[in-house]
Formats: sequence, structure tokens, C-alpha cells
Amino acid sequence: MEGSVGEAHGGLGDGRGAGSLLRGAVAAGSAGCRVGWTTVEAGSAENESRGPTQKPLMFPLSIRWQVIRNRQRGLPWDSIVLHAGCSLAAAHEWWSNFQRHGSPWADDAIHNRHADAARFNAPFLRALDGLVRAHPEIFLREVSSIFKRLALLPDWDPRWPTSKSTLGEMLRLIGFSVKKVERLASERCAALVVAHCRLARHIPDRCIVVADETHTHGSAMIRPRGRSLVGRPLEALAPDPRPRQRFSSIVAISYNTGILELSVNEVPPAQSGDDWLAFCTSLAGRMNGYVPGALWAEQPPDCVLLYDNASVHNPAADEILTMNGALLLHLPPYCPNLSSIEPTFADYKRAVRDLAYHHPEMPDRLSHVLAFASIPLTSIQGHYREARRELWRHLPELTGPGMPLEGVSPRLPVELAPPLP
Repeated sequence: MEGSVGEAHGGLGDGRGAGSLLRGAVAAGSAGCRVGWTTVEAGSAENESRGPTQKPLMFPLSIRWQVIRNRQRGLPWDSIVLHAGCSLAAAHEWWSNFQRHGSPWADDAIHNRHADAARFNAPFLRALDGLVRAHPEIFLREVSSIFKRLALLPDWDPRWPTSKSTLGEMLRLIGFSVKKVERLASERCAALVVAHCRLARHIPDRCIVVADETHTHGSAMIRPRGRSLVGRPLEALAPDPRPRQRFSSIVAISYNTGILELSVNEVPPAQSGDDWLAFCTSLAGRMNGYVPGALWAEQPPDCVLLYDNASVHNPAADEILTMNGALLLHLPPYCPNLSSIEPTFADYKRAVRDLAYHHPEMPDRLSHVLAFASIPLTSIQGHYREARRELWRHLPELTGPGMPLEGVSPRLPVELAPPLP
């Protein structure tokens, strides 16, 4: 075996020109996860600038064979890892894999394509296909919650990375996409959506206050930049110039005044029911009371509160709002497109990223408050009108066959692939 390795991978033992550090640029596009590697030579200035403690993202096959070849020559482990620039644990893993089946990979068929590993697991894909068709709402949760549910499926491999790119690749393997799953989940509650739209169509925008919470992960604050081919989404991400704290914000927006109420908290996990209760207590004093029996044209502005069914929205907060005269209106499940606050959150996150890059010396809390304050009223009113058009699209008496708005904004059909055998 030693002779065959030396002939197939000759010249790897001295390590000249092999490089010791790597720099990865991960592009998780619509066609799947692709990884490109740039080798940094051992004596280059960039290698020295990275520092001795910074480890590479991935090692090429040549470095792995170099470790194996040097071990076959009888070199000590400390000399091997120093020459290859890898950790002792990684070197031991490559050597044990080579001793088992003659390859540095744990699985010679999959190599290191973790995101594509599910394509080799037919029982798992069949179970995933059945789960998507039966319960598509599961895939609209947080990524960590989705993978906790996937871990219960047969033949789940705990070595698979829990990332959005991995989840997207798994869904593409069974003929689905994230948007297709979202539309499938929306169709399951179509009756609730139509009932909500019929009720909300009569409420003028000036009367509606929309409230929700959002989170900004400080360590994951990124800003897309660069160029890409036409029709290809740009996923070249640049990290934040300095570590930033995670913030959770509860916001209420109004068609008349823009940001009506704001609560920005520096929290480790997320907002709780007590935070929502304190926010609604303050919001109740800024809203007007709904007048029962009066026409909507005679109702005061900001008298209806629209919000979703998140778990933090506890009954105590509803009671406080009702006692102050506000009319409560709940969004149907899995329909964020019927709310004007989601695109407002997109404006806020874009503004806070710009502040983080152009003014890194600014305190974190101040940057979040200024990001919300920088959203113009005209932009919020435009989001209200867009939500109103989305509401009309779900009304069969307006967009159905023979109706006035037929074909103006048709719904995208969900074309399901046949179930896996």
C-alpha cells in the first residue's frame, strides 16, 4: 500500500507548492451549494497575516495525502501537523480513514460534500417527501426547529450540517423549493385567508396598526456586495467589521405616522411574553378607541391592531388592548404577505447594516433606533398599499372567473412532483 500511495501521489511528502492554508468562498445559489477554494502558499504574506491561530475552512485532497504519506514515512505527529498546518485531530482522522478503506475521506463515495450527502440516502428522502406533503408548515419555522424535526426521520445522519443551503438542497432532491413549500402551506389554510381578507377589505389603512417582532443576529450581520452573472443571485457575503450584539425589536407601524411604537432590547435568546405585554401596555396609550356600530369612514385612525399568532402574544396583552378600546385582528397562519410590516423590517435591516459599515463607532442600540427612524413614511405607506393588493388577490369575488380583477394578479400554481417510490 505504501508503494501505491507514493506512486499515485508522488511529491506530496515534501509539501513544496502544496500550500498550508485555504480561503473558502461559499456560494449557496439556487442550483445548490458550491464551494471554491483558493490555495495560499506556505510562505506568502497573506498566510503570515492570517496569524498562527486562524485555521482554514477546508483542506484539499493533496494536504490529506501529504499527512498520510509523511505518517507512512514514520515522521512524528507533531512534525506532520506543523508541516501540513492542520490540527492533530484532523490528521488522526485522515490516517484512521486511510487505514480502514485506503482513502482519507470518511466515506469515499461522498467525500466532503455534506450538503449533497442526502442524495445517497433513499429512505430518508422518501420520509422527507412524505413529511413535506403532509405537514408543509413545519418548513416555515426556524432552521434549528426544522432540523430537530428532520432528525426524527429514518436514516438521518447527524453529521449533516444544519444550514439553509443544506435544507434547500434536500428539498430540491425531492422536487420542492422553499417558495413552493410556502405556497403549499398557504393553500392548506385557504379558507382562513379568504375569511380574513373579506373582513379586512372594509377596514381603511388609516385605521390599521401593524405590530410584530424581529431579530438581528449581531454575529451574523452581513452585507452582500460584488458582482454576479445575470439571473444568478449574489451570495458573496462580507462579515461585519466588528462583533455586534444580538438585538430583538418589537415595532408597531401606522399608515398615518410611520413608526408608532418601538422597543429595542439586547437579549440573548429572543423576546418573551413579558416583553410583548410591556410593549402592548405602552402601545395601548398611543392607539385610539374603536367605536362599535360606527361606519369605517367615521372611525378614528389607529384603532385596529393587526398581528400574527406568535407564541409570545399572550392573552394578558390582548386584555389590556381591549380594555383601552382597540379592535384586535389576527393574521391567518403562514400569511406574512398580508402584513405591511415584513417589508418594513427589510428596510430596517438594510439601514442597520449600512450604519454598521459606514459608522462602526456608533453604539449598537443607537444604530437600531436610527435605522427605524430613517424609514420614510412614504415607504411605509407603500408597504400598506402592497399588502392591500395582496389582500384583493385572495378574494374570489374580485379575482375569480368573470370578476372585475380576473387575471390581474393570478396566483402561482403549486406544481407538485410525483411522490418518491
